[in-house]
Amino acid sequence: MLIAVVAVYLLGTLIVGAALSTRIKRASDYLLAGRNLGLALTTASLAAVQIGAGVVLGGAETGAASGLWPGVWYGIGCGMGLVLAGLVAAERLRTMGGMVPIDFFAQRYGERRSLRLWAWMSNIPSLLGIFAAQMMAAGSILARLTGTSFESAVVLIGAVILLSNVMSGMWGVVAVDFFQVSIIMIGIPLTAFAAMSQVDAGAVTAAFTSPFIPDGMASRAVFLITPFLFSISVSYDAFIRYQSAKSGAVAKWACIISGILVMAISLCASLIGTLGKRAFPDIADGQVLTHVVTTTLPPVLAGVVVSALMAAAMSTANALLISLSGCFSRDFYNKVLNPDAELDDLPNATLYARLAVAVALVLGVLVALKARGILDTIIIFTYPYMGSMLVPLLGGLLWRGGTTRGAYTAMFVGGATGVVAFAAGAPGPFQGAFNIDLALLIAFAVSAVVYVAVSLATRTPSSASS
Repeated sequence: MLIAVVAVYLLGTLIVGAALSTRIKRASDYLLAGRNLGLALTTASLAAVQIGAGVVLGGAETGAASGLWPGVWYGIGCGMGLVLAGLVAAERLRTMGGMVPIDFFAQRYGERRSLRLWAWMSNIPSLLGIFAAQMMAAGSILARLTGTSFESAVVLIGAVILLSNVMSGMWGVVAVDFFQVSIIMIGIPLTAFAAMSQVDAGAVTAAFTSPFIPDGMASRAVFLITPFLFSISVSYDAFIRYQSAKSGAVAKWACIISGILVMAISLCASLIGTLGKRAFPDIADGQVLTHVVTTTLPPVLAGVVVSALMAAAMSTANALLISLSGCFSRDFYNKVLNPDAELDDLPNATLYARLAVAVALVLGVLVALKARGILDTIIIFTYPYMGSMLVPLLGGLLWRGGTTRGAYTAMFVGGATGVVAFAAGAPGPFQGAFNIDLALLIAFAVSAVVYVAVSLATRTPSSASS
């Protein structure tokens, strides 16, 4: 029964992609769904990007290993990051227009090819790392259900995602997102109640009354909460969704509502992991969530929830491929190679956007087969881009006094810190050279100090009065 339900879901994904392919007339339709998404679809799409491998599967795994509140840390960072994005960034950025965050940077500080090239190069590992984590999660679920190898499961899921994405772009992503988020909003809380029924009341009370930050885990809390708390406002995947919304008001409220949903689901997922580990101590931490679902829920409901779990990872992966395509199409093909043209006017722009998806998927699958640890992969791979770009982007949005020289200096200093930390955290010869839990927070802090100091030193009287 479980396998049948999952098979129906995968087939349905392809049918949706084929049905919506007729809406793709130009590159902006493929990347931004014609800038025509209402509140429900924008909210679902923003929530689905976060309610993937990290919040659901990673949160349950961390909850099983370390307790309820550590399992919620990542979800708090993502959820509050969305709320903050709604309060300070989404409406203004949607009103300003553009396709990717660097369009705002160019409006604020001036267009430069070197900036676009760096944004493209540094953002590739960021988006690929998060994409690979989703593939790891979806692959592990499918492999567990079917008994096939993890590698075969990842390749199969990758093929389904590729076909759906190439056909329908953002339209297909948001349609699947809406369905998937709806199922998760029902299925994960039901599974949390099922997990509670497997233990006594004392275990539930102990989970909720445990320390928010257990002894020795303060740096780990910073590592899991900080990156997306600050960076979602100006991340590629969120920015593209702002621009897909009908209006700035839709983008704003979609961020706030989706942030609340993400935190609620994060709490339920961690509770499943924490109590599920108590009820089934012999199950590996990473398998507790799926074990609780398949052993405590009726078969049909379990099949639907497992499909939704896999869908969460696949939908997020799908969305990230769109972001990778936007990064390539806008930053590299358009602004580096053809800076005087508009993307929709360039020959074969939609074709190249689709080819970028195909190449990105192959690279992401290769990373997924080598990487270990969902949350670590998600966060570590964001270090180069977010270390360099967060402060100039967010600072330029919130402070009129920021100057071009301040932005570029902050970008260089923060980026250098992020690249060094990435080298120490990613698989390779420098892995483990030093503890990187606080590295991104340090990159943000140093970049912010440099941004303010250099901007104050280089402001002209006219810019100071503005």
